[in-house]
Amino acid sequence: MNGWTGKMLRVNLTTGASSVESSEKYFEYIGGKGMANRILYDEVPAGTKPLDEASKVIFAAGPNCGGSAPCSSRTTMSFLSTFTKYNAICDAHMGGDTAIMMKYAGYDAIIIEGKSAKPVYIAIKDDDVQIKDAASLWGKMTMDTVAEICKAEGAGTNVVTIGPAGENLIPLANVLNNGGHSGGGGIGAIFGSKNLKALAIYGTKAVYVADSAKVLELNKYVLEDLMGSNNNHVVPTVAQSWSEYENASTRWTGHPGLTWGAAEGGPIDTGESPPGDIPKFGYRCQKAVFDWGELAEKYTVKMTGCATCPVRCYASLRVPELEAKTGVKAAHANTCLANGVYARNNLLPTFQDVAEPGDGKFMAGYLATTVADDLGLWDNYGELNATLNYFVKDDCALLKQILPPAEFDSIPWDKREAGDITFLKDLLEAVASGKGELSHLADGAYFVSERYKNLLGDEFLHSSALTLWGPLGGKRHHGNECAAQVGLLTNIIYNRDGMCHTIVNITGSGLPYDLQKSIIEEIFGAGALDKPKAYTPMNESKAKFAKFGVIRQVIHDSMTLCNWVWPMTFSPRKDRGYKGDLSVEAQYMAAITGQAWTEESLNEAAERVIQLQRAMTVEAVGSTDMRNLHDVVSNFIFDIDPDKKAFEEGTVKLDRDDWQTALTMFYKEFGWDETTGAPTRATLEKFGLKDVADALDAKGLLPA
Repeated sequence: MNGWTGKMLRVNLTTGASSVESSEKYFEYIGGKGMANRILYDEVPAGTKPLDEASKVIFAAGPNCGGSAPCSSRTTMSFLSTFTKYNAICDAHMGGDTAIMMKYAGYDAIIIEGKSAKPVYIAIKDDDVQIKDAASLWGKMTMDTVAEICKAEGAGTNVVTIGPAGENLIPLANVLNNGGHSGGGGIGAIFGSKNLKALAIYGTKAVYVADSAKVLELNKYVLEDLMGSNNNHVVPTVAQSWSEYENASTRWTGHPGLTWGAAEGGPIDTGESPPGDIPKFGYRCQKAVFDWGELAEKYTVKMTGCATCPVRCYASLRVPELEAKTGVKAAHANTCLANGVYARNNLLPTFQDVAEPGDGKFMAGYLATTVADDLGLWDNYGELNATLNYFVKDDCALLKQILPPAEFDSIPWDKREAGDITFLKDLLEAVASGKGELSHLADGAYFVSERYKNLLGDEFLHSSALTLWGPLGGKRHHGNECAAQVGLLTNIIYNRDGMCHTIVNITGSGLPYDLQKSIIEEIFGAGALDKPKAYTPMNESKAKFAKFGVIRQVIHDSMTLCNWVWPMTFSPRKDRGYKGDLSVEAQYMAAITGQAWTEESLNEAAERVIQLQRAMTVEAVGSTDMRNLHDVVSNFIFDIDPDKKAFEEGTVKLDRDDWQTALTMFYKEFGWDETTGAPTRATLEKFGLKDVADALDAKGLLPA
């Protein structure tokens, strides 16, 4: 079998049994997200709560994983949300080696079900599957757990584990594999509810492809002609000898004079990495400096990342001075928002220096992200930090109202006032402990709002301080600030943050707006892409552009490819006119599987997944009225910049009436009922989902 292994593993923690089943019936869902979503639909009844024994977690990878395509070792995990309204289906996506080890062990998916009576971990070595005692691991931090399991199972084992936050059933608990690659969405609490400490995988088998010569040809084409840096930023931050453009906001940060300052053997200059020079590709993204600022250069050991990924977006740092002073581990690697998020706003009013003048804020951020990852505590793209800040502002006015006096006094506020960065460690440990009222601030913003409704009212969920996409509790993830209505529309598909980088990969590419506009309008029509902070009313081209955004996200999470890099809408090459190639994903599918995949058939398969997920969300909501019960967005999106009107230059605010027009146009693109936003029978049957339509009909959940 090519691409897919044709097998999936089922592990029942209640009975201790494991079995291997065929995965072929799920191939029309591509793999990864699509496969995992369909399994969850088939096996977890609507109304199940995330921490119920009947709840399940599905790990799945796509046919591209293990076949050498760049940035293809991504794992999708599907489960029920622990932290957003309705507890509806959500996905988490994780890098590292988990997916590729799962494929090498022989499985397209792993289904974890039931509940163990005691702490355990699952050990998988090809066909050998065992459930092992984890009593000695319970209570350990994530990095120590990885080390202990690798000692027991062998070097090279990929370990997916929870920390104390997951054990304590904190809704914002995640899993991490091998110390830095995390999967959020509250999956850590579900592991904890099942007494599952970790999943350890080691595989030695092959993943076969139908046309290996074509795959290698595509790899060369993508690396030489199409791929930029992280988020497919195709323009460097500073002018280089080969570049026509530069843009200080991109993640193509590598340039002459910028080093991996703590590299073994001495600093390594990132230099120039012009398009076509594959051996230098890994120097493009010196993301430590992008995330942390200039001080991070001296502590950067290297940039690391996921299997088969040349981009290297994970900043691997070693800060021995921090460990000497605070006891927090010196070495850590992470990417994106977790880096530095807890050093923002007012959790600390000032920052004590650690090793040199002015390094306090960097040290605080590095300490906090290291501690949070070790605890297995998820920041929810900044929501946890925003919630904590919301309660400690104004001299802790809100916090004093929710905490019993003894609990409030137990927090070392003297450290905070002194700018002692270990205050952040104490605070995060208290949140992850599951003890006291403070830990409920990690329930997720929606449940925080419900718990303290009399205190917070409606303002909390709708405030610009939290920047949620809506009162459901999902964090805005590249929304109205990114391509106006287009970016915001990509958020409402989900039951958490949008997790969709397709559009921001375009707007953040670094290319001049007029060049972006000409390429995008050639694909989607006139008016598809607005100039930043100079928005126009909704139109059909924007609706098509928004649909493309989520379709590609599903393709990437199902094949599986990294949506932080794909799609190849643009290119860094001037000789291509900076145009990318949107047919490449289908070309990979055809070369790997040997089947006649086209861009159109791949889009159709991805839309089938979206239709299924939307139907599952309708079941969770218990109503067809998705427009008013699910797709509601936060008030701050319409109320920011009160001295400006929507569509005036200089603001990203949207107009309420125009947003309703945007929803209607978006619903039309997907064939949903244009009044309610729920899938119709005709649309579900068009995508081979008659059984889903029948189930909705039986519950009165099809639009009239």
